[in-house]
Amino acid sequence: MPVPSHEWIVLATLAASLVLFITDALRYDVIAGLVVVVLAATRVLSPEQAFAGFADPAVVLIGSMYVFGRAVNRWGIATAIAHRLLASKDGRRGPAAEAPLAAKVTAVSGLLSSVLSNTGVVATLIPVLSSLGRRLDVPVSRLLMPLSFGSLLGGLITLIGTSTNLAINRVIEREGIEPFGLFEFSHLGLILLAVGTLYFVWPGRNLLPRRRVDETLSEHYQVPKFVSEVLVEASSSLAGLTVAEIDAVARHGIAVIGIVRKDGDGPQAGPLLAPGPNRRIHSDDVLIVQGDPDAILGLRQELGLRERPSIDVDGLHLDSGDVQLVEGVVPAGSDLVGRSLAESEFRASTGLNVLAISQHAMLLPSKLREARLEVGDTLLMQGHQRDIERMRRSRRLLLLGELEPPSIGSGALITVGILALVLAVSAVGWMPLSVAALAGALALVLSGCVRPDEAREAVDLSVLFLVGGMLALGTAFHSSGLDDRVANLLLSLGSGFTEPRAIIALLLLATVALTQLTTNVTAGIIMAQVAIEVARELSYDPRALLLAVIAGASMAFMSPVAHQANTMVVGPGDYRFKDFLKVGTPLTAIVCTVLIVILPWLWPLRAAVQ
Repeated sequence: MPVPSHEWIVLATLAASLVLFITDALRYDVIAGLVVVVLAATRVLSPEQAFAGFADPAVVLIGSMYVFGRAVNRWGIATAIAHRLLASKDGRRGPAAEAPLAAKVTAVSGLLSSVLSNTGVVATLIPVLSSLGRRLDVPVSRLLMPLSFGSLLGGLITLIGTSTNLAINRVIEREGIEPFGLFEFSHLGLILLAVGTLYFVWPGRNLLPRRRVDETLSEHYQVPKFVSEVLVEASSSLAGLTVAEIDAVARHGIAVIGIVRKDGDGPQAGPLLAPGPNRRIHSDDVLIVQGDPDAILGLRQELGLRERPSIDVDGLHLDSGDVQLVEGVVPAGSDLVGRSLAESEFRASTGLNVLAISQHAMLLPSKLREARLEVGDTLLMQGHQRDIERMRRSRRLLLLGELEPPSIGSGALITVGILALVLAVSAVGWMPLSVAALAGALALVLSGCVRPDEAREAVDLSVLFLVGGMLALGTAFHSSGLDDRVANLLLSLGSGFTEPRAIIALLLLATVALTQLTTNVTAGIIMAQVAIEVARELSYDPRALLLAVIAGASMAFMSPVAHQANTMVVGPGDYRFKDFLKVGTPLTAIVCTVLIVILPWLWPLRAAVQ
């Protein structure tokens, strides 16, 4: 049977988008935009159909929930709850504290993710777990993967748990099927979260890597390799200039992170760390410079500077008193993503020196100022306490280290009350969820819980663009008949078996595989269309099949790039790709087995679709 031209166009568009997603050649929102343009330009969809996804109620709902996430973070609600629930009260430390703490991390992150964005929950809890890990002598690598996986499982507890749930629900509604209610599959999500929690109590915990034990920040980031000291002799052209006036320093990509100065005739009392741009250099000063060794050599040769044997660059020399070394993680939604330190004018805008960057758990060897930052990158920074605290409040980076339990802000009760009201109004059917959520977001702004500028900044437009674009692709997938072809292909691969668990297994495994390769939104929307067609072919109630797709799209456990929640923990956890395969594959197998067993029992498949 020949394939119509529209099917070829949709198939080619899908294949090209998958390649771009897998290779990370373009940002996923750009890929989604290209998909919409291609489908509209080739007349597979009318302009109205192609752009309808961007005005879809699911997009409005997702954007509104981002505003709630900002309010929860602003008033310290999630952080305070996490501190109180995760803090150890039995005095156990080290290995003895790992099992209960890993279990609590999985459960708490899952429960918070049931009503908040999972990437937002991970961003909130990374600093909390960094602080708790240090206090309890538990390596953070033993905690951050349970955090990420728990947040993914928690997204299955409610309809608003993930943007994927909402996008799939819109596909269901468009097909004339009754959409899922807010808490309709909560019992399933709680069962799967319990499975994940038990997994990290014993088998999964034994698979987690144990890294960064008894290691200083300087040792971990190999600071001594990139720090040197040069003497400013009386004849040097640098004498009398300010730090900002040394053009050669910026040209070579080098940072002046300290000045050792003689105090009269006596010995120097200690280095002046993190000198400001207006600090003037004197003759006989020793500059502590940081950068690629070849760049430092080039600077010395250009300015005729003499290297001085280094004093001590083990970390104690680079932080003292008001100046500290601190790690920061690039979160999803940060304005630093996709930009270099030079482009963002990081030093000038933050007052912090970046001493090292770890990308994909590998230290960048050189040209730190030119490297484009990605979600999950960790930066080792040096700066004054006031600048560090300003960065902590801005959340452009998630700062690790000691973090005191915050006091819940005055707007916390209002925020929680508005969120509870939105959920209640939607649950009883008084108002569509998208309308209730938008009303709630506006109430947060009007009540002063979130400023208008904060509300705008909170919304991740790239996610909204992705959802809108993939809804258009889902529409084209259905209108071209490709969903029917794929459904028949899956049924043929199942050798004609129509036993409910075999069908569920096929859809579940196909969705899980696609999720590891592309975004969970893309995998969920495409496979939801296929699940609906499979149900129609077999005259099944589609609910169990659709839940298999929803669950499969959240099982991004086997790759650090399958979900932004995973990507964000790679740097601070020092994880490698193989760690996700090692820990995530058994969990995926266990959760899939549980789903295959219980889904036909909770949602029988034999009821015919009306």
